Amino acid sequence: MTPSAPAPAPILVLGIGNELFTDEGLGVVAARLMAELHLAGVEVMDGGTLGIALLPAVAGREAVLVLDAITAAGAQPGDLRVLRDEEVARAQALMVSAHQIGIAEALAAAELAGCRPPKLAAVGMVPASLETGYGLSPQIKANLDHLVTAALEVLASWQVEVPVNA
Repeated sequence: MTPSAPAPAPILVLGIGNELFTDEGLGVVAARLMAELHLAGVEVMDGGTLGIALLPAVAGREAVLVLDAITAAGAQPGDLRVLRDEEVARAQALMVSAHQIGIAEALAAAELAGCRPPKLAAVGMVPASLETGYGLSPQIKANLDHLVTAALEVLASWQVEVPVNA
């Protein structure tokens, strides 16, 4: 008898983006910062640009929080946007770049399969640069803590115990 894999954490924080296009990778960088907090009941994953391949990671969770670069009419680089539940599905066109269709497909496939998480949220930041190059622009790097704070507020609303001064 082979030992079974442990059950996944009930909540998934999913960093999305491509770090080879400067600020397009801000979701992945933010996810790394959140992973350092070791939050109970939360798995943090670098979803990169995996798109539909994320379905197994998303399926059956109690909640999924997506961290990503996002566009918004009239928004300035560094501005935050927090989306919840059905807003996430409706706003997939706002997610930036190569992965935008893939994450929407993963969530739609989870819905069709009857295993979409009942709670969804996305915390996004408007990028300053999407140029080819590794590393965040200075403006986004300086504002990344605000994205992490907003993500922790979402997790706290889902009854996750978050550090007071994170």
